[in-house]
Amino acid sequence: MEQYRGYEITVIENNEKDYPYKAIATKGDQQVKHKGQTKTQAVDFVKKSINVIIEKIEAKNSVKSGVK
Repeated sequence: MEQYRGYEITVIENNEKDYPYKAIATKGDQQVKHKGQTKTQAVDFVKKSINVIIEKIEAKNSVKSGVK
């Protein structure tokens, strides 16, 4: 298990030939899931998605507060 920006990431085996691993990041009731050909690839995809989610939240918050 790995921690990243407040999310707890777990990698499990997936029963698919092309993508044998699945990374699941959990924070509260939120989940981000990605499949990968390797454990590292699945985790990297999840981390990229987490970064996008956080950037969108920060952008939305800065627009609400009038900061550009």
